[in-house]
Amino acid sequence: MNKSSIPWWMRIKVHFLIFGVTMSILPLFFLGYLGFISVRQNLQKDIYEQNFKQVTVLANEIRDSIANVENSLTFTRATSAYALVGKDGMSRQIILETLLQKDSFIEEIKVADEGFMVIDQIDRQAGISRSSSSAKIENPISSEKSSALSEVFFSSDRRPEIYLTVAVQDPTTRNRIGYLQAKVDLKGIISRYANILLGDGVHVFVVDQAGNLIGNIDSSLALHQEEIRQDPAVQSFLDGEAFSQGSEYKNPEGVSVIGAYASVGTPNWAIFIEQPNREANKPIFEYGIRLIMIAILIMVLVMIISISFGLKVVHPIESLEEQVRRIISTGDLESHIPIESWDEIGRLVKSFNQLLNSLDQKNENLKDEKELLTTVVDGVGAGMVLLNPDKKIIWWNTKFAEWFGHHLANLPCDQVVNGEGTEGVYLEKGRIISVFVNEVRRHFRQMYYELSPDNPENAAYLLLLDDVTQEVEMEARMIETDKMAAIGLLASGVAHEINNPLAIIAAHSEDLLDRLNEEELGPTREEIRTGFQIVLGQIVRCKQITDRLLGFARKRINGSDLIDIGVVSMQTLGLLEHKAKQKQMKIEIHLENNLFILGNENEWQQVVLNLITNALDASAEGKVIEVKGCREDEKIHFTVKDYGEGIPQNNLKRAFDPFFTTKSVEKGTGLGLYVSYEIVRKMQGEMVLESTEGQGTCVKITLPLHKAGD
Repeated sequence: MNKSSIPWWMRIKVHFLIFGVTMSILPLFFLGYLGFISVRQNLQKDIYEQNFKQVTVLANEIRDSIANVENSLTFTRATSAYALVGKDGMSRQIILETLLQKDSFIEEIKVADEGFMVIDQIDRQAGISRSSSSAKIENPISSEKSSALSEVFFSSDRRPEIYLTVAVQDPTTRNRIGYLQAKVDLKGIISRYANILLGDGVHVFVVDQAGNLIGNIDSSLALHQEEIRQDPAVQSFLDGEAFSQGSEYKNPEGVSVIGAYASVGTPNWAIFIEQPNREANKPIFEYGIRLIMIAILIMVLVMIISISFGLKVVHPIESLEEQVRRIISTGDLESHIPIESWDEIGRLVKSFNQLLNSLDQKNENLKDEKELLTTVVDGVGAGMVLLNPDKKIIWWNTKFAEWFGHHLANLPCDQVVNGEGTEGVYLEKGRIISVFVNEVRRHFRQMYYELSPDNPENAAYLLLLDDVTQEVEMEARMIETDKMAAIGLLASGVAHEINNPLAIIAAHSEDLLDRLNEEELGPTREEIRTGFQIVLGQIVRCKQITDRLLGFARKRINGSDLIDIGVVSMQTLGLLEHKAKQKQMKIEIHLENNLFILGNENEWQQVVLNLITNALDASAEGKVIEVKGCREDEKIHFTVKDYGEGIPQNNLKRAFDPFFTTKSVEKGTGLGLYVSYEIVRKMQGEMVLESTEGQGTCVKITLPLHKAGD
């Protein structure tokens, strides 16, 4: 791979840069975020505390101002009770003027008698004036109270004002003798604190218990009565909350503000302060901008350091890559890469040189092992072939090429290996197939293996063909030898069994001849017909006996066919009827119908004959031999059981060995069980021998059921 072909996002330099920027941004962002949140929370807390402290101070100042006016009235009525309501008008005027000059917030003072009728009054602008006899004071005080504060009202020039009334009592009797009332200018009280230092956009206003705007300190702010009641803080006050230390909300103008308020107490008013969020958070925004600038500077610095460090680290790696590509292109594993430094990269180069030495050594070992493997595969004597998932040839060894040719690539295996018994050659392990190789019949035992799919050749199957021609021919000769021995043993019984029908034929023939020669009248036509029918029946009986023997003795035909082992077994048992009668033994047969297998009829006859013959030889006179055949699931079970002398345990393991027998020389060759076992195994079946000495022997054969037989 060329350096230029590597995508930029896969280069180590880019990784260093990304790592440096990431490790600078993430901690900085995390710490900056925490600092920003902390500063913002502290600043908001300070704003809340400062705003609440300001409105609390203002509330106390306004309450104290009104309290001072009330104290002035209370002190005057206590010290000059008789002068206020007496007949001396000059003294009363002096008291009222003194009181008016003493308190600058009082606009007007009235003196009334106990019936609330105004006796005298003084106005800051108009001076002292006599009132008409029908004039009464505003907001009269009840008898239970010594002082009263009226609701806020507005003068003709829209100035907020209130009436403060105190009762004048007789110093001696403590009875009320009149009233002293002052009109207080609230605008003057509020304006007194207009010089309070407020931030940009911060405004303070006063609201009474009915939600009426009494006044505001910021004269540039235009507030309306109908709007002020919609303010969330005012609504909280009207709902009965005495104070709010701070909260965020939108004012009636839709501006997000931080507001707080405090109750005056007496009177039941509240002082409100509101500061726009934008102005309150301006220091936070400035702090955030400074933090971003610092982060950018740090990020640039880290990028420069990361790029420099990355170039320093990547340069020897790129040099190593160039040397490795050179070695790959030349294939020279004996060359070495020069070591430029003794840091980690230098040690990596040293380790890579050691790896090259190891690879060179292993390459030589692999070559030797490949030559050895080729020698073993070619000299093993078995044909080997690798097949892809479509059963096509992708590799073969020398032995396979000797048998089937050298041009086999991508050919279907069943087309190359074509002969008797090759149908479904990949389905059964250990199956014997017959193939003509160079016009000569050969027998192969095939072994079939599925391979792991993750191999470079995409090989799915391995097929091994082992030449067992000599073994098959030897086995055939042994089977024929065993068959001839069985025929020899059957010959005397067959000959004896034929004697009976021959004797009957001879007797009837002799009787007919005598009657034809000696009697004058001779036998009738009906008697002659009856005699010939008897003779013909006995001849047919002889033919059946000889046909059975000839059928068993005929030359074995290679290959497999669909056979019913129940029918074939019954035909074979007919050959042994005479021998069973001689020993006065009974053969009990229980064979189900349709016991179809894929095999050789002649070979199955030989299996049955060998097993029944062994059972007859091992059993005493009068015993019973049981022959059973049944289907179970996908299997056929065939059993031959006798109740004879049995087989000793030390000989049981050798029962299937060739030429092993416990019979005398004239009674057996020792091939019966061996041949039967090999025939059953060739039919893909199993044969099990169970025997107990003195109790009998049971041979169990299990064969695959061929469903096509149904």
